Amino acid sequence: MRGIETGKVRIRHEVFTEIARMAYEGGDYAKRLEELPFKIIPGEIGSYRDSLFLERAVVGERLRLAMGLPLRKFSEFSLLSDGVEKALDPDIYYEKPLINVIKFACNRCPDNVVKITNVCQGCLEHPCMAVCPRQAITRQNGQAHIDPDKCIRCGRCIEACPMGLEPVVIAQDFANKDFAALKARCVDLCVACGSCTYACPAKRPVSQTMGLAKGWYMAELRKGGK
Repeated sequence: MRGIETGKVRIRHEVFTEIARMAYEGGDYAKRLEELPFKIIPGEIGSYRDSLFLERAVVGERLRLAMGLPLRKFSEFSLLSDGVEKALDPDIYYEKPLINVIKFACNRCPDNVVKITNVCQGCLEHPCMAVCPRQAITRQNGQAHIDPDKCIRCGRCIEACPMGLEPVVIAQDFANKDFAALKARCVDLCVACGSCTYACPAKRPVSQTMGLAKGWYMAELRKGGK
């Protein structure tokens, strides 16, 4: 988060600091590059992951990327310093792609996922199960459970909205009381037509939530909105 010195931010700062120091001081770049992961992640116990070796491997790839070098192929043997001479070539700024993902460092956070929270009361009517077009919802331990492999995340409410708004996303932004996100998604344009609720296959009170979100947003806006 901006303004907070988290572990990730500290490592990023140290990576760029050490690369800048190495460029300024010179010397044996290959040797120094091999040593840097141990300097940035010292000790014998990992601080951020279960494996100290994984932490150092991630830092090593961060160092390579900071020098404009490509990620290594872990299916092949290679040294951290392989290709370091390319970083000394003033005509080479970076190797494509410009944006890289260190795959073994990424936990692959789920996105665009429909989840049932602990608010589910396991009601007798269970309308969610009745309206699901893919029969993706079942009852487990008294509560509804969504099979992510069957769920199609239909988003019919988004398609039905005449203003092109995103009711489901806006509802989440409202739950988080995220003023900036609601502003970016133009919640104030909602005309309370009810199309989103009509189109929702689960018959959720989407338009009511939109109304609450718009009301909260306008109240915050009058206060100065931040």
